[in-house]
Order: sequence, then structure tokens, then C-alpha cells
Amino acid sequence: MQRIPATPLPMDVRQTTIQITGGEHMFRSMRAFLLVCFLGAFLTIISGGISAVIAYDIKWGTAPAGGVWQALGTAMVEDIVKSKPGLKGSTMPIGGAANVVAVDSGKINVAFSFSNTAAEAWEGKEDFKAQGKLQNIRHLAVLFPEPTQIVVWSDAPFTDILSLRGKRITPGPKGSAIAVVSRYVIEAHGMSLDDFDVKYLSFAEAGQQFIDGHIDSIFYGAMAYPGPPIVSASSQRKIRLLPLSQEKIKHLITNHKGLEEYTLPKGAYPGVETEISGVSAPVVVIAREDMPDEIANAIVQTIDNNFEKYSSIVKAMALGKREMMPRDIGVPIHPGAEKYYRAKGWLK
Repeated sequence: MQRIPATPLPMDVRQTTIQITGGEHMFRSMRAFLLVCFLGAFLTIISGGISAVIAYDIKWGTAPAGGVWQALGTAMVEDIVKSKPGLKGSTMPIGGAANVVAVDSGKINVAFSFSNTAAEAWEGKEDFKAQGKLQNIRHLAVLFPEPTQIVVWSDAPFTDILSLRGKRITPGPKGSAIAVVSRYVIEAHGMSLDDFDVKYLSFAEAGQQFIDGHIDSIFYGAMAYPGPPIVSASSQRKIRLLPLSQEKIKHLITNHKGLEEYTLPKGAYPGVETEISGVSAPVVVIAREDMPDEIANAIVQTIDNNFEKYSSIVKAMALGKREMMPRDIGVPIHPGAEKYYRAKGWLK
């Protein structure tokens, strides 16, 4: 078969074809470039809002109903959730050493604790010897001190801690951080809980049973001031608070890291006419070490922004100072909280 040779296109046609092909390529490149720019701009816009819509469920360990931790935790969680879209939260009335264990294990991600409890958990001491060192916890904030408050009636024959041996006392709710510090106070006086008729009562029960004469002392080694059961009792009859000696105070703060010397002022309760020396256990907020930095930052920022408001909910907050929130408690501070405190100038 005879082949017909290809007829060359005229030069103007070839040029037109090349120009059309090149224009189509430029159009496609421009379209791709614009798409990339659009996506980049979109991601830039939303990247600033990623933290605002992060999904996170705050599970906050507080304490049994009737104490200040439950009321304070509820208020804080509500404010934190409002501060960031995508957050949700709830409180869990656990309390005591169990709060720290639950945070370390991941059952909850934030909780109240006493500074001494958190420090002992970190080091695997005292009530944490069986579990060993719990080092999945981080420090978020120091809030306020809870001082020693050992209450008897003003006309009772008890003059000091030793005179209560064998008597009916409540050292706090069972498993609470308060009960642990109460035990430390008793041990500092060379006794144990076995030397007393111990009743682990809720705060409401403690006040009522003291008023009704079913216990001889509300014996709190550390308790939020003013303590609801003590306020209730002092409204019925005149009370006295038993002080700790300087020797016992030194023993407690030396042997239990986190406890501090503290003196309640004269007139702390109606009828209390002298200053009352003792110790205090600062209330702290701890979190899981894997909590996102922006969540930790939001928690401490919310506490800072609402510090005075919380004092109206829980009077004990008035004993705290916001600039003391990052104070060392023997547990590493969470990076998200640290960033906030450095920006405020509270950490150098």
C-alpha cells in the first residue's frame, strides 16, 4: 500500500497550536497555584482556632459532698468549659489519696489534693508505699491553706491533744486527705488512732454529732477555714480550739513535706479569744502529665481570672493568693501551666 507522506502544517498553524497548548498549561498551573493558596489560607485561619475547638473531657476529682472541694470543683469546671468550645467536664467525689491514684492511673485527668499528699505520692512514701512512686501527675496550681482545727466545747476538761486520749473523735471522712493529716498530728504526739474511739463522719454528721454530744472532738489535722461543721457547732455553744506546740509543729513540717506552719487569728470563730498555732496543708490542683498544654493553660488561666469569684463561693479561697499558684510542691509543674505563669511573671 502506498503511503501518503504527511503534509507539513503551515507555520502560522503550528505556532497557533503551540500557543494554545502553552496557554492551557499555564491555566492549569494557575488553577493549582490558587487552590494551594486557598487551602493554605484556610488552614492558616482555622489553625488559630484549633485550640478553641479541641475536644477534651475534663474529669475532676473533688471530695464527698458537704466539703468545700465539691462546691469549688463544680464552679471551676463550669467556668473552664465555658472558656473553650469543645470542652466538657464533670466532677467526681473521690477525695484523699484516691484522687492522686485516679489521676496517675488515668481514670480522671485533674483533681484537688493536699500538697503533702501529692508530694508523698510522687516519692512513693506514706500511704503510697504499696503503689510505689506515682509520677504520671503534674502540678497545676496552689490554691489556699487548710489549717489545723481541733475543736472541743469551751467547758470541756480537755486542755491539749494528749488529754483526748480514749475519747470519741472524728478525724474527717474515711479516706479523706483531712483524715490522713489528722493521723499525722496524732502520731506526732506519740499516739495512734487506736488510742481513740474514732468515728469517720461526713462533715454534716460531724457537726451534728458534736452538737448532740455523740463525739467529744471534731479533730481535723487540716480543714478548710472556716469549716462548715465547726461554724454549725459554734452557733450553738461556745467552743475552743486546741493549739499545737512549736515542738509538734516542727516535727510535722519536718517529717511531712508540704505541711506548713500556720496560725489561726484571734476570733477565728465566736468565742475563740486567742491565736491558734498549728500547721496547714495547702490545697493544690494536679493533672495527668499527658494533659494537652492548652488545656492545662486554660485551667490555670480560668482560676486566675476568677480567683475573687471563687472566694465568694468558698471563703477559704480568700486565704490564698493568685501569684502563689505556681509555688513548688515537690511535683513537677505541667508545661502548659508553666507557660502561663512565666507569661504572668510569677515564674522566672
